[in-house]
Amino acid sequence: MAKINKKDDLSSKFRVNDEIKHFGKVRVVGDDIESVVVSIDEAKKMARSKELDLVEINNKADIPIVKICNYEKMLYRLKKELKENKFKNKAKPLKDIQLSVNIAQHDLETKVNNAKKFISEGNKVRVILTMKGREVARKEENKKSILEFIVMMEDVARLENPPRDEGNRTVAILKPRNN
Repeated sequence: MAKINKKDDLSSKFRVNDEIKHFGKVRVVGDDIESVVVSIDEAKKMARSKELDLVEINNKADIPIVKICNYEKMLYRLKKELKENKFKNKAKPLKDIQLSVNIAQHDLETKVNNAKKFISEGNKVRVILTMKGREVARKEENKKSILEFIVMMEDVARLENPPRDEGNRTVAILKPRNN
């Protein structure tokens, strides 16, 4: 039989054993039990005979549903599922790739390979072209390195935000291509 710990937020969602309200009839389910409708006292006897807990699953139904199971194992499984779902739904971080106006071809290819690795992991990539001093005066001419980078990434990524000027920087965001 389970020790009831009310400090735990997940455990407060279920009523167990003697905490269950006295309904007339309940539907009893379980791993090795066929769904049957019996009185609440009969359901408690069934649970005690198997040395398991009677857990209230749904009291809003016409016939409330209770489950015969090991309560602690059920809570453990639910917490594990919540934790897994939390990590699945977590947003992927935005990875930055810094470019300069006069970047060498090999350096550009290296940055493209890094960006492809980030994209394959499911991350978005922010490409930042930084211009210094007199380079700012010829923005349109200096954007060729960021445009070349975007073209090299076309097979694995597509533009989420086209290149836009932000002072002395030009920024574009690439996201994974969903085929």
